[in-house]
Amino acid sequence: MIEPSDLETLEIVPDPVSLIESMRAVGYTTESAIADLVDNSISAEAEHVEIEYDATGEPYVAILDDGRGMSAPELTQAMRHGSRNPVDLRHPNDLGRFGLGLKTASLSQCRVLAVVSKQGGGLSARCWNLDVVQESGRWLVVVPSPEALRKLPMYGRLDALDSGTLVVWQDFDRLSAGSTNLAREFTTKFSGLREHLALVFHRFTSKEDGVSQVSIKLNGLALPSRDPFIHGNSYRQPLEGQVIRHERGPVRVKPHVLPPVSHLSQDDIETAGGLEGLRGTQGFYVYRNRRLVIWGTWFRLVPKQEFFKLTRVQVDIPNTFDDLWSLDIKKSAAQPPEFIRNRLTELIPHFAEASKRTVTYPGRRTGTAAYVPVWSRSEPGHGRFRYDLNRDHPALIALAGEMDAGQRRQLDVLLELISSALPLDGIYADMCSDRRSRVDDHALESLVKLASRLQETTRIELSAILDTDPFIRHPGLRDKIIQKIQS
Repeated sequence: MIEPSDLETLEIVPDPVSLIESMRAVGYTTESAIADLVDNSISAEAEHVEIEYDATGEPYVAILDDGRGMSAPELTQAMRHGSRNPVDLRHPNDLGRFGLGLKTASLSQCRVLAVVSKQGGGLSARCWNLDVVQESGRWLVVVPSPEALRKLPMYGRLDALDSGTLVVWQDFDRLSAGSTNLAREFTTKFSGLREHLALVFHRFTSKEDGVSQVSIKLNGLALPSRDPFIHGNSYRQPLEGQVIRHERGPVRVKPHVLPPVSHLSQDDIETAGGLEGLRGTQGFYVYRNRRLVIWGTWFRLVPKQEFFKLTRVQVDIPNTFDDLWSLDIKKSAAQPPEFIRNRLTELIPHFAEASKRTVTYPGRRTGTAAYVPVWSRSEPGHGRFRYDLNRDHPALIALAGEMDAGQRRQLDVLLELISSALPLDGIYADMCSDRRSRVDDHALESLVKLASRLQETTRIELSAILDTDPFIRHPGLRDKIIQKIQS
């Protein structure tokens, strides 16, 4: 290997115009760019973050926080590309990494980036203007005049704070390219911002033990509450978690199995699945210092499938794992290192069965030993399977007991016909949707009538009947059924 000490060296300074224009194409979306700036606010211990955008006059995007702010030298360093070495140790709560986010995220969306910060009663400001860089061919940052600062949106609110930072984007060349109506283009580009921020920062905007809550507002409205694990739903199944220990810190893994679709409200479905639906958002949810980095993926350890659609696995990693997880600049992609990937693979079978059981038998009470299904599953072999009516079901046993030999043979033929004609393809198509089978008053009356008739014709105890299909699928109606039958 060639040793550096043996070489003649030449300094090659990057051309600022070419490099900045290239970095603008790193792949930030509007949502991921603004999320990167919110990271900075949270790292600065802000309690309130306000985001505003408007294109009715001179278009702008502004992000204001009440964090600790920066002094003039600190702000100058923050405006430097590569202001921090990614291999340097960071504060445990720091959400940054490369020292590029503020500049790269912002300039991917605009040509003028102004940052004003207040600390210790003093205001300082710096501005990247790509026209200035292009004309000079140098890495020149503009120091705005006090008059220019007062014209910035939200400047007055920053001035009223004891400390904080204001970031303003202007001159949206990429948004305006090919657009005849910039205001409409703004509306389109920012349409998914509220939901994106709500999900990515949901652990900051909600109460979590031992951690201060952060208020994040978009155009004056607080972000909606989002929780991909639906902690408030009593039918959710939190499974036993594990801690993967490493010399750089612990990785905490906590699986959750969501309730069956029939026990999810429409708000629950939107919260847990969003536009991609429950099937598309199954998988691991990786948090770096409580900030959601990547979600809805199994990292190719298992394929996405119907039986896993209710499964979410929370994975918490510290920022000391950034290089091991191959975290990218946008903090929107990561891959687990081999030792963690192997442990996650070992954990999957532990929650897979619970997920499969929840999808297959929605509403079944955990630990119901007397559960008797109407249908039984069998595997004849060669990868085939089939479902048959359960001949050991108490209702069928009671019915057969009232028949002579000829009638029992007719019953067997009828049961075989029904089992053979089960429309599996149609049932699978319905299960793949997130539509819920609602249990209204009419359905309750139907269950009451069915239970009464079964009790009357079979003379089976009511409690035993309610431990069979289809009653077991509606545990919330058990007491109502008993009350109506016994009244």
